[in-house]
Amino acid sequence: MEPLISIVMPTYNRAHIISGAIESILRQSYANWELIVVDDRSTDHTKEMIKEWTTRELRIHYVCNEREKGPGGARNTGMLAAKGEYLAFLDSDDEWYPNHLSDSLRTHVLTNAEISFALWVEQHGETISYNFDRPIERNLLQSMGATFGTAEDGATIIFEKGLFEAFLSHTRNFFQLNTMVFRKRLLDEVGLINEQFYLGEDTTYLLRFFDNYRIALQTKPHSIYRESPDSLYFFCDRWQLDPDTIHLNQDIYKKIEGLSFKSIKVREHIRNMVIQSSSISKKSKQLSYIDMGISSKYFTLSYLNRYDRNTALYYCRQSLRYKITIFNLFLYVKLLSFSKKGHVFLHHALNLW
Repeated sequence: MEPLISIVMPTYNRAHIISGAIESILRQSYANWELIVVDDRSTDHTKEMIKEWTTRELRIHYVCNEREKGPGGARNTGMLAAKGEYLAFLDSDDEWYPNHLSDSLRTHVLTNAEISFALWVEQHGETISYNFDRPIERNLLQSMGATFGTAEDGATIIFEKGLFEAFLSHTRNFFQLNTMVFRKRLLDEVGLINEQFYLGEDTTYLLRFFDNYRIALQTKPHSIYRESPDSLYFFCDRWQLDPDTIHLNQDIYKKIEGLSFKSIKVREHIRNMVIQSSSISKKSKQLSYIDMGISSKYFTLSYLNRYDRNTALYYCRQSLRYKITIFNLFLYVKLLSFSKKGHVFLHHALNLW
């Protein structure tokens, strides 16, 4: 008999769009699944929408998140309620291609992998971007295949050791929770998602599996990742933002500030993972990259707060603590000699996310 796959779908105020995600599961060529929709205490009519689905399809179940509010707590609620031999995830505004589950299970059997991933396409409005078809991504995939080895099909890369360091070294991410399928029994070893992270909780969770299990990466897209305008990341077009006027829009500024704090927290967590790892050969190099990223976040916060001298100085000192660069050093000197007429600062090194 085919194994049961438990699909965990966290959702919050997605009544207007969640049906697309559910329908993509109903279109799966693999039929032995259960869908656990975890409502993160929505304030719209998400509950009523899901309840309607459960009456039409017995494989769909509604659960309310009673753990820590946020994506971590919602996903943990779903994993703990799961009855399947395998676990999979899909966000409520994204979709799977029809063969995602069948191809993933077939990959598990053929490669003896405990975890599988696949690539994805990105959709913004009506535009779909096949980012992994670009030369730099194809070259990185070919390089990983040559380094780590591939399955008999030549299109599936197999990882056992070294993936954590490769992940940290690459400028492009090839791993996403929405395409992950893994054996539920691994939860006894890996544990649940960190519920204190509200950004990057999925990435930090994936990293726990790297170098500890046999992992297969299918190098073709299995899902559609939608950049919703009300999502955490895409509440505005960051390329249209002017660093010199962001402070005038408190709503945008507060969101950027909040994302920066969350990003720093995640990067500090990954930094600790690197320190504790026994599989990374060039720790000082990887720590330097992470420190540069954290320094850049604090530098951005310092610049955006430059009209509040004390706050700006605090963030600039934090930036310097992680990495001294010409940019944060120049900004620090300018802040020390701050005057109402002197607001000419460098901003081409800002990292708004």
